[in-house]
Amino acid sequence: MPDTLRDDKTLNRTETITAVIHYYRAESARALAWRERLDRTTNWAVAAAAAFLGFTFSHPEITHAAFMFGLAMVYILLFVEARRFRFYDAYEYRVRLLHQEFVANLLKGRLDLSPEAHWRTDLAEELLHPRYKIETLQAIGQRIHANYIYLFGVLLAGWLLKIKLHPIIAPSWSQYLDQAAIGGLPGIWTLLFMAVFVVHLLLLRRHGRQATGGRDLIYPRQGS
Repeated sequence: MPDTLRDDKTLNRTETITAVIHYYRAESARALAWRERLDRTTNWAVAAAAAFLGFTFSHPEITHAAFMFGLAMVYILLFVEARRFRFYDAYEYRVRLLHQEFVANLLKGRLDLSPEAHWRTDLAEELLHPRYKIETLQAIGQRIHANYIYLFGVLLAGWLLKIKLHPIIAPSWSQYLDQAAIGGLPGIWTLLFMAVFVVHLLLLRRHGRQATGGRDLIYPRQGS
């Protein structure tokens, strides 16, 4: 029968592969764009941490309380990066789905292009009903594990050293506690507050490492 009699709503194998390849290129570019946004946010956090360290230690008259503001700024950037990571993870899921189910099987010569192929139905459902593949707390935990645990560690170490050195070098533990005070808040309570802050960072980091996001929905099926 002539091709003109073929149902216009049905794509042949070549047309389907061509369409998916073009979509794959677009989705890869979008995932890369969000990856670059993640790196940009991390760079902002590194720059902010370095700026606070340099500024506070170059001015002895500035109290260690300035580090609280620095930690708060880095924490805000952590939330921004976690939100961006959720977008990146969602788009990366689509790219990895195409890697594993389309590109790999195409190279192996056993690509299933039938309408019932699970990778086609999964991708269509994802495009019709897009959703995050990772929770907010998990995203925050993963970004802490990847980068921010080191930034917070450097800032906290600088904060402890700032208390030790300014306004004078503390010769004893009691003097150190006096210099750790913030206004009417005793130094011991300041240290306890920061200890709670560190514990909550470690808990978020542990929670974030329990899963790796969208790729968990793909890889287990590889051996099936």
